[in-house]
Formats: sequence, structure tokens, C-alpha cells
Amino acid sequence: MKDDRKSKPPLLANWLASKFINEALLEEFFGDLKEIYEERIATRGKFYAKCMYWIDTLHLMIGFTSFNLFKTQNNPTIMSKHYLIISIRNLSRNKAYSIINILGLAVGMGVCLTIFQYVYFELSHDRFHNNFENTFRITLDENKNGMDNLRATTTFALGPSAKETIPEIKEYVRIHRQDDATVINPDKNEPFKELARDMLFVDKTFLQVFNFPLKLGSKESVFDNKFNIVITEKTARKYFGTDNPIGKTLKVGGEFSPGDFIVSGVLEELPINSHLQFEFLLPLEHLLEFANFGMFKNSDGWSRNYFMTYVIIDESANLDLVREKLDQLIVKYKGKRNSNKNVVEKVGLQPLSDIYLNSDVYSRSGYVINKGDVQNIQFFSIIAVFILFIAWVNYINLSTARSMYRAKEVGVRKSIGAFRRQLISQFMIESVLLNLIAALLSIGIAFSTLPVLSQIIGKELEMNVLEIPLFWAGFSVVIIFGALLSGSYPAFVLSAFKPVSMLGANKTVRAGKISLRKGLITFQFLISLLLISGTYLVYKQITYMKNQELGLDMEKILVLDGFDKLMDSTGIATIQAFKTEVTRHSSISSVATSAKIPGKGYHQEVSIRKVGAPESENKNSSVFWQYIGIDFPETYDFEFVAGSSFTQDQSNRNDGLGLIINEEAVRVYGLVSPEKAIQEKLIISGKPRAIRIVGVVKDFHWHSLREAYTPYLFGFNPRRVNHISLKINLSNIQESIAYIKSTYKAFFPDNAFEYFFLEDEFNKQYQADVQFGNLFLAFTALAIFIACIGLFALVSYSATLRIKEIGIRKVLGASIGNLMILLSKEYFTLLLIAAILAAPAIIYWGGSWLENYAFRINMGIDLLMIPTLTLLFISLLTVSHRTYSTAKTNPVDSLRKE
Repeated sequence: MKDDRKSKPPLLANWLASKFINEALLEEFFGDLKEIYEERIATRGKFYAKCMYWIDTLHLMIGFTSFNLFKTQNNPTIMSKHYLIISIRNLSRNKAYSIINILGLAVGMGVCLTIFQYVYFELSHDRFHNNFENTFRITLDENKNGMDNLRATTTFALGPSAKETIPEIKEYVRIHRQDDATVINPDKNEPFKELARDMLFVDKTFLQVFNFPLKLGSKESVFDNKFNIVITEKTARKYFGTDNPIGKTLKVGGEFSPGDFIVSGVLEELPINSHLQFEFLLPLEHLLEFANFGMFKNSDGWSRNYFMTYVIIDESANLDLVREKLDQLIVKYKGKRNSNKNVVEKVGLQPLSDIYLNSDVYSRSGYVINKGDVQNIQFFSIIAVFILFIAWVNYINLSTARSMYRAKEVGVRKSIGAFRRQLISQFMIESVLLNLIAALLSIGIAFSTLPVLSQIIGKELEMNVLEIPLFWAGFSVVIIFGALLSGSYPAFVLSAFKPVSMLGANKTVRAGKISLRKGLITFQFLISLLLISGTYLVYKQITYMKNQELGLDMEKILVLDGFDKLMDSTGIATIQAFKTEVTRHSSISSVATSAKIPGKGYHQEVSIRKVGAPESENKNSSVFWQYIGIDFPETYDFEFVAGSSFTQDQSNRNDGLGLIINEEAVRVYGLVSPEKAIQEKLIISGKPRAIRIVGVVKDFHWHSLREAYTPYLFGFNPRRVNHISLKINLSNIQESIAYIKSTYKAFFPDNAFEYFFLEDEFNKQYQADVQFGNLFLAFTALAIFIACIGLFALVSYSATLRIKEIGIRKVLGASIGNLMILLSKEYFTLLLIAAILAAPAIIYWGGSWLENYAFRINMGIDLLMIPTLTLLFISLLTVSHRTYSTAKTNPVDSLRKE
């Protein structure tokens, strides 16, 4: 045994020879070499024998492999060209198959490309600014009595003090909104109501910190004068038509800082991927000098957190150190007053590029800012991957389903010497070709679907992602990866066929495992069910919110929106005269004034406590203060559970003599019951005296049903008239509006006549949910379409395999209906399995999504049953044509080949 082990030839030489020599010749090759090797060991020794074995092996390999090297090994370039030609011929010969395959892949890629453009757009917000990486917004985390309140606003003194004392801060800019204002071009004398979100007071440095390009004017000098104003191109056309607006005057109303402003600059249309969206820029110096009789000018600058402050920080700076220095500034200038109020403030630095997607801090700041949802981006990205994967799965199913038609092709090619790797190369090139054609078509599909997406989200998107070189690198990787993923399985399955199984007259070829293809179809059913369930859930929740009783009557309320300042005694009298006159019309039953209306925010947030309670019990939760007129509760049908509305006696007196609260305020502030709350007095921050509760109303929805019931306090104030609400009969709307307009213009000739129906305006709060639902529906439809192609492929494959069985059953008397059930039932079994698998996911993800809503639907069996029945119906339509045509086949035709 020991000698035998020593006489073994070198194993490495044998392994090398086996890689180059035909398997049929190996026995002869190694037999001759071993005989010579053993003779040399006996005569010349082991070392000599091994050396000569290597030499003989390399020498003989040339002879043994010469035939293969020169006869069977082909030039790769020539073979690739040959494979490409064959692939093109196969595609053109099987046009229907090719179109279905390419269409499925193209739609999947096109949807992914469209979603990628949407994601790229969402992520690109505020990145067009030159210094966006070093620009931050200062936030404040205000902790009062253990309760956190995160805000995006600071005092107006923080910015300049920070630049002066912190060397890492290179520049700052402060922003404050104007209130809703009437703007007039004196030359045309046509008033327009402009919203607060469109009018910003800014520092001179605004156009240095942010790169909003000026079309007219110089960014260094546009704010040199306190009475300058910068407008956008759209606003310039609105007020001045085609005239050059530079040097012309705009009369700006509003409560904060009205005045006559001279146009000093015109901005190009703002990029839509900016979290700041506005139409007017006014000098902050004007606000600080003239606002509300010098409310800022006469303060030390550290008392009101009303300003958004942005800073540019040196790129080498330590952000934690900068935050510490800002905290020290807060302590230095506000520490004493904060301590007296039991408040602790901590500064945060929010990157400019994070504001659009990752910020909720301004939800109650009064600034309406363009905002996105990072969860939606993540969600739709996952959908894109699933849709693309479904398209690739369809290619696998279609390729293997068509395999029997190519079985003889594979058998003939193998019988004349084709190697398996050559067949694999052939099928892989076909896959690459199909994916490449689909990729080119997907770009066209993306271009055609982008306008639809733009309409759904309300933003004009462009396919600018194609201009990024990195995109093409990634797109190429997707094409190659998709070709390998979708083409590998069919290629290896088809190339593994043995010629004898494919060339026999009575052989049936089955490509790959049926269980795998059924598993893929089940996966497609599962994804389709989840998408349909999601669409149904969103639709059901939105419908529920829109149809829910709000506790307020909004259906017949028409709102006039043309007021922008506090009323004096003359204004109050004019309002009263207008109300008297307009109610003379038979269609108008009541008129009410208010500072705010449902769905449009609140006047201010306050902290309160009961008279006699210690100041430490001051609550700082969401307590909203609203100013209303005497007719407001009647016009909006407040339901009083205790006490009553304001009396006429109170209407002749000023603010502070009575409060109407809701039931939630009773609960939050420990007022025991609505009945016991009456005649209680509340101390409200900022008010000179305690105010008596005169009425308690049933809880209502002032905001969308996303939010829970919130404590509300209503105070009477006839001077706060930002809105006039009219309850009208809807039988003759146009005639009623015409009367209201003529009466309004007679009493308020300098005001813009702006109106809307409150119910429509209130429902705009659900616009983001509706957009989300529409996107969900669109992607669901596309995913189902692609999945149906895969289902059709499996039906076709199965029906072809069972064509002889069907013929025999028909001969034995089976009806067409029985045969259709026979062919279809296995797919409905797959659907049932998918429904069982989908149930836990629907319960989990549906429940998680509904947690975003304080008032939501109950999750019932319909969330699974309706999507399942919907998909069942779609599946029936998909398979019925193929199963019917197969079941109707003449059995003579199917059995003749036997």
C-alpha cells in the first residue's frame, strides 16, 4: 500500500490535463502516461519520473486537444454576433410572445424610472443653493413644566448676536411672515387678497444666503430702502402686465406692517424644489421699525419667538460646539425670564436640505411651508422594486412556458455538438436584448406617465434625472442585473434538456419546476393583494373623514376672505350695516365674523389655569384661542351642552368678558363637568384679567380628522374680522353670490372680493391623502397589469401541457364549463394562498398607517375580502379567454398526434 501511494503520478498535472482534454479521451491519455511513469520510477527514480510526467503531459496535451482547440472552439466575437442574429430572429418569429415580454419589462422599468424621478425630485429640495451643505435653520426645543414644544422660530436678536459673538457663523438671515394682506397697484386700483405664506419680511442677506435668481435688479441693493419690495415674475404679470415693474408702487395692507412699497427687483420663477415658496419679499427693517406701533422696535429683541433664523456655518466648524455657544447666548439674554416661567430652551441646527422631508417643527408656527413626507418616498421606492421584480418574474414564467416550443431547437443543436455553455450564452443574449429593448421603451413610458404623476402631486415634474451621468451608470447596472436575474433560470433550465427527451415523437417536455413558477405567481398575487388593499384602505379612510359629522355646520357656509386689519369703531359699524343689508336677501339666513375659520388655523396658542390654582399648573398643551363675533355660534350651529352663547349685552362691550369652551377643554383643565364649568374663571396668558366661562359646546372638528379633539377657547371680539361667514340657500348659488358681491363692493370698495365654500376649503386638508391614494391606485393598476401577463403565461403553459388530457376528457363527455374549472382552479388555489399570506401584512401595515389618524375606520374583514374578490375577478378575466379557447379545442386535433 505504501509503494502504491508513492507510485501515484502528480495530481496537479492530471487536474490540468482534465480541463483541456475531451472527457472521452481521458482514460486513454492517463493510461499511457501511467505505464510510462511506473517504468521510469523502477529504472530512474521517483523525482525523474515526476519531472518527465509533467513534460509528457504538456507535450501530449497539444496533440490531444488540437482538434478541440481549432475545430470546436470558436471566435468569441463571431459567436456573439451569431447569437445576436439568432436572438433577433427568435424575437421576430414569435411576435406576440416578444411583445408581451417586452411590454411587461418596459412597463415595470418605466414605472421604476418614474418613481425614481419622483424620489430624486423630493430628495433634491433646497440642494440648488450654492452653500446648502453649510446652511442650517435654528430650531428651539422649549420645555415648559416638563412638556416639550419644538418650534422653528426664534427671537429676532438671536441671528445678529450669533454672528457677532460666534466666529463659526459666517452669515445669517431672518424671515417673518406678513399677515394676509390686500395688495393694490395704485395705477389700476384693483385690490387682490394675498395670503400670509406668500409674503415674507427678510434681511438684506436673504439673496446672499439663498440662490433665488433675480431677473431684474441687483441682489446687493434691492433691500437698501425700508420701503423696497421684491416680487416674482408671476406677481409682476399679475399687477403690471407686460410693463416693467421696477420703480413702480404697490400698496400693501395687512396687520403687521402695512405701507407703500417700491418694486426694486423681480425674481425668476422660484424652483419648485424649495421649501420656501413666496411671491413677495419685503425688508425686515420695515417690520422691525413700523410693525404694530413699534412692538419690535421698543423691545430688547429677546422676548418673542416669531422669526425663522438661518445661519451659514464654516464647513470646518464643530456643530456641537456651535450649538453650545448658541445655548449660552439664550441663557445670557433669556435665562432670567425663562427661569421665571419655568422654561428651558435648547437650540438645534437643522440642515437646509433636511427641512422639506424631515421637519414637523413648523406645523404650529404660522408659517405655511412646502413640505414632503419621507415615509411616502420610502414606501413608493419599495413599490417600485416590487413592480420591477414582478416584471422580471414574468420573463422567467414566459420563457419557461415557451420552452416546449424551443425544445426541438435545443435538441437539434445539442445533437450536432453544441455545448451547454453555448446554449446558455444564446439564451442570456436573448435576455439582455429583451431587457435592453424594454429599457429603451421604458424611457418613453416614463416621459408619458410623468405628466400624470405631475397632475396627481400638483407639481410640474421634468425628467431631468436623465441628465445625470451617475443615473446612466445605475440604469445600466439595472439592465444587466435584470437580464442576469430574469434570464439565468430559463437559460440553465433549457440548456439542461437532453436531446433524447426532446426529439422523440411522443415526448413531453417540462421546463423547470412547476412549483417554482407557481410560487412566483403566488408572490405576484400577494403583492397585488397588498396594493389593492392599500388603495381600498386609503379610499375608505378618506371617505370616512369627509363624511364624518364635524360638530359644525359647514355645508352651506360661504366665506368672504378680503379683510386684513383690525376694525376701528367705524369699521365695526360698517360690518354691522353690511350684515343687516346682506341678510335682507331671502337666500341668506345668518352672517358671522371671526378671526379664523375651521380648517384655517387659530388666532393664537395660549396657556391657562383656573383662578386660585398655582402658576405651576399652567398648561402649555395645544390650547387654541379664537376670536369670534356674536353670531358665530348660531351660524355654525354650535351645540351647547351647558350655558349659552354670548349675549347682546356682551356684544356692546370689549374683549375679555366671556368665554365659550368645548368639552375637551373641560376634561383637560379639570373643570369636573360642563355644568360646573359655567361661571368658572380662567387666567389666560397675555390677558389682563381672568375671563368667565359662559358656555360649553359639544366637541367639534376644527381641523382635519387626523387630529384628536383639542381644547378650544372662543372669545368675543368684534374688531377681529378676518373672515365673514354667510349661511346661504344653495338653490340659486350664482344669483346669491352676485348679490353678496354687489353689496360687499358697496360697503368695502377698497377690499378684494375673495370667497370660497367652507366645505370645499376644509376638505383641502385631505389633499395630501388624496394624492397618496391616487398614486397608490396608479401603481396598483400597473402592478396588476404586469402580474396578469405572468398569470396569462402560466395559464398558456399549463393549458398546452394538458391539451391531450382535455381531448380525452371531452371524448368522455366533459363539458366546456367543467374543463374551464379544471384549468382554472389551481390558480384560484394560488390566490387563496396569497390571501392567507397577505392577511397578517394587511393587518399590521394597515393598522400602522391608520395610527396617523386620531379618527379612523375600524379594520374589518372587508379589507381582505374586497381586494381578494377584486383580484379574483381580474384573474377570471385574464384566464377565461385562454381556458375557454383550450376547452373548446376539437379533441380530434389534440389526439391526432398520438
